[in-house]
Amino acid sequence: MNWHLNDLGVAIGLGMDAMSVSASIGVKWHGPGQRFRLAWHMGLFQFMMPLIGWTLGQEVVGLFKSFATYLAAALVFGIGVKMLVDALRSRPVAEANGEERFVDARGPAGSDPTKGWSLFVLSLATSLDALIVGFSLGLRNTEIWHVSFIIGVVAALMALTGVLIGRHAGKVIGKPAELIGAAVLMLIGVSFLWL
Repeated sequence: MNWHLNDLGVAIGLGMDAMSVSASIGVKWHGPGQRFRLAWHMGLFQFMMPLIGWTLGQEVVGLFKSFATYLAAALVFGIGVKMLVDALRSRPVAEANGEERFVDARGPAGSDPTKGWSLFVLSLATSLDALIVGFSLGLRNTEIWHVSFIIGVVAALMALTGVLIGRHAGKVIGKPAELIGAAVLMLIGVSFLWL
């Protein structure tokens, strides 16, 4: 029973980045498809990375560990900058009910970070620490499939929770929430260097 609690604790710790990033994105991008994509990809990457770390072994992961933190920081910070630029480019459009909504000046679609390379980059960056965890689990001869499954499911649930938190914040705060979300994403990227 105790090892189950340890596994859950590790999973929650690893899922915190996914939840924080998803909350920042969820301020603006929180539709059903976007929620699914974020939860699925965050969970999938968090599931796969411990398996990869466990398989690669000490030599490869040791080399990777030296620059993984900087890579994760740069990737998340870069997506945050992109979101900030998109938020600053958006302009208000009057709705029929008198409310305003903001659309990207380049068109209504904007730049959805829950699609394409942005989604891949965020999923990778938030799961790099799980690679190191997978290596350490291999040293202890831990049953990796079970632990990886728990890590993946918890990360998916935490990412989904993050999107819902971001959606609520966006409704309460309005337009500034997009700017705050982008700034928070950049801070998360910078925090990877010290935490």
